[in-house]
Amino acid sequence: MNNRNDSDQQISAKREQNKTALWQSVLISVVSVAIFFTLLEGGLAILGVNPALQSKDPFVGFVSTVPLFVEKTDTDGQKIMATANNKLSFFNPQEFTKEKAPGTYRIFSLGGSTTYGRPYDDTTSFTGWLRELLPVADPQQKWEVINAGGISYASYRVANLMKELVSYEPDLFIIYSGHNEFLEERTYGTMRNIPDIIKSTTALLARSRTWTAISSALKHLNALPNNDQGKKTQLSGEVNTLLSRSAGLDRYKRDNALRDKIMTHYRISLERMVKIARAAGAEVIFVTPASNLKDSSPFKSQHTDGIVKANELKSEELLTNAIVFMQKSEWSEALESLKKALAIDPEYSELHYRRGKTLFALDRHDEAFTDFIKARDNDVCPLRALSPMQDILAEFARDKRIKLVDFINIIEKQTLVKQGHRIPGREYFLDHVHPTIKGNRILAAELVRAMIEKGIVRPSASWGEQAIEDVALQVEESLDLKTHAQALVNLARVMNWAGKSEDAERLARQALESGIEDPEIVAVAAGILATLSERRGDIKQALQYFQNALKTAPKSPELHFQIGLMFMNKHTRNFEMAAAHILFASTFWPEHDMVNLTLGLSMAERKRFAPAYTSIREALRLNPGNREAESALARLRTLLPPEAQNNESPKVTLKEYPSGAVQTITQVKRNKSGRYIPDGILTEWDEEGELKRLLDYVDGVPHGAELTWDSGKVVSRKHYRQGSVVIAP
Repeated sequence: MNNRNDSDQQISAKREQNKTALWQSVLISVVSVAIFFTLLEGGLAILGVNPALQSKDPFVGFVSTVPLFVEKTDTDGQKIMATANNKLSFFNPQEFTKEKAPGTYRIFSLGGSTTYGRPYDDTTSFTGWLRELLPVADPQQKWEVINAGGISYASYRVANLMKELVSYEPDLFIIYSGHNEFLEERTYGTMRNIPDIIKSTTALLARSRTWTAISSALKHLNALPNNDQGKKTQLSGEVNTLLSRSAGLDRYKRDNALRDKIMTHYRISLERMVKIARAAGAEVIFVTPASNLKDSSPFKSQHTDGIVKANELKSEELLTNAIVFMQKSEWSEALESLKKALAIDPEYSELHYRRGKTLFALDRHDEAFTDFIKARDNDVCPLRALSPMQDILAEFARDKRIKLVDFINIIEKQTLVKQGHRIPGREYFLDHVHPTIKGNRILAAELVRAMIEKGIVRPSASWGEQAIEDVALQVEESLDLKTHAQALVNLARVMNWAGKSEDAERLARQALESGIEDPEIVAVAAGILATLSERRGDIKQALQYFQNALKTAPKSPELHFQIGLMFMNKHTRNFEMAAAHILFASTFWPEHDMVNLTLGLSMAERKRFAPAYTSIREALRLNPGNREAESALARLRTLLPPEAQNNESPKVTLKEYPSGAVQTITQVKRNKSGRYIPDGILTEWDEEGELKRLLDYVDGVPHGAELTWDSGKVVSRKHYRQGSVVIAP
């Protein structure tokens, strides 16, 4: 019996030894592999191999990338970098020396329109304020502050831009990004189909130098298919400025799965920014993106998923009742209606916003704050950084030990001191996200404090609140009426796109009534008012706005383009007027792909396929990612024989009055002898920018329609065939 027990004990002991040996073998193998890859990563770092995440976004690519800054030579023969002309629709004009002067500390600020300085410009942006404050805070240091904020730029575009900026010897990047992550939501279509495990694995591998080296070697040996383009969403090289045509509110729906993927992409973009900066030896300061909670309604509300139709209608009825009660200041009754509505429709963001306004009126500020947050986070068109994004940024900055300036907390504290509550509103924001001039000043001062904490700024003895006030006085005195009028139209443009018609009309009217006769300001304001009139069906009023605006801005390409778009609509369709006005716009905006595309479409509608082909082909050349142009060009190729497909860029001849106003614009092409001849349309204008005449040309002779106008009315109509009139009016 004892022998059997001894034998069992020996067997058990042997099993334990085997288990221990197995675990030791596994542990030694794992540790060996870890040491191997650690050494390999270190060796690759020495050899200059960087993680793929530093140079590539694992989820999106760009069809084309045009540099933000281009080299030129100043009058002293010095090489400087200046904002490229074709980037000025998105970026402020900025200049700096190609070679950084000795002893200079160079700062780039990046982000979206808040960084840009909207609705103003660089002057009153937080970057502009920094440029004024830093020499006062630390006059011993040479400071260079460059605003690289791009209108509508999301974090993935910011990271892509940083790959260019690191070649300009940066010392510090200040990054304010997060409001635009959903602006190009529709472009994530292919990302929806990528399984989460693949996205996670791709992002993880992209962080290592080993994977970068292996994949590069395999691709070099043609052992790994280069199919990145198939997996990635391909974004156009630049954000499309015609937001109403490319990403209208109707495109936005609640999609929680997509929202989660965008959050993941946001964090990866933050990591890319830091890796790019640190590889160049530059520091990073992030700013938490703040927004207007109290005085900015949601851009789009959507009923709760799964709600039955009867409850949808009930929710809308209760909301309508609540609004009526609010207008009468019957706050308790409004609150009761909203309570009932939220019980059946808790995800409808407008309900939360109205409840927040009602609670605020009742001085129940903490409860109001909660509802305002829910209103923002349930907005299905999120143009304000969401709470999860703020959490991601805070966690990332903490984990990576990066300085974070919490602008939200700063504004809440300021609001509490000045207003007695902590809910950000119109006191510090001009619209949903853009700070007032004072708000930008506050942020800039906090950034200086952050730079003092990091040891970047060594403050002078005179630095303090009084020094900031002295700088503020100088900056604010430099602003004129035109600057404020420009801000009004910039805001009106955003509100118009967002469908907030009342706000857009009020702001545009204020801009016109300011008395400023700046052509650009008048063109935008009148265009918005005309568009709103057109939406209401008041075409006569819309035309009146345009005619009045043309008297001030007869050469405005934006104004002519808007007129042309109006005549492309089915209710006001007139393709002759449309083509003429859009041709005018394209003459002064030759590098605008959507203008070229729209011109081509208007000519195609008139059966003028050859000049239509030339314009649409130019649109695709300017923006290879323009799918509408690609599709239209494919259709035209089936209608035109190869010899009629002119692959040269569009050409026009322009004749002006002695006053400088446009007299005629004629589309031309090169004939067999190399001479330019009319081909397309000839347009004639009066000095106030009104169309007087249009004549079709084919191969240098009149062929097609000839129309003349007086005060917008057709007074004669002819038809030509090979230079001869065949149909008289």
